[in-house]
Amino acid sequence: MDIELKLVSTPEEIDMLCRLAKEAWEQAYSELLGYEQINYMVEKFLSPSAVVQQMKEQNYVYYIIYGDNRPGGFMGFAPNYEGRKELFLSKLYLLPNMKGTGAAHAAFELAEREAGRLGLSRIRLTVNKGNAHAKEVYEHWGFETVESAVTDIGGGFVMDDYIMVKKV
Repeated sequence: MDIELKLVSTPEEIDMLCRLAKEAWEQAYSELLGYEQINYMVEKFLSPSAVVQQMKEQNYVYYIIYGDNRPGGFMGFAPNYEGRKELFLSKLYLLPNMKGTGAAHAAFELAEREAGRLGLSRIRLTVNKGNAHAKEVYEHWGFETVESAVTDIGGGFVMDDYIMVKKV
């Protein structure tokens, strides 16, 4: 499969990213979190207005991941997020048809290149404690668990995550 990562910049690309996010999060988290929390999180973190705000105010960069010219996932990261000298890999989601295609490899390579280009020596991410498969994928790519955190995200919901770091 031919994998391509395209930078998100137009309103149409942002809309596509948000549609992909809803589909990917429903597939990844429906049993773990339930649809009420998924809908809340998509609206709070991956609605068009939230994405635009993150890009403008928090230095976020988003990419749509294409396989054979069809959108099948996305990633988002923010350099120096919250004043930390690292790249925060906030989101990396693939639809089922993109798993095992090299898409994750391409995404991790892009994140590492960007961290290096910006002079950042670490990549940080969070992964839900109940998402064992994603944690295994991150470990495969050299991430190590450094701590855990429970974060109140509002609406009566929390995120119960491992924080993982990779030195680059």
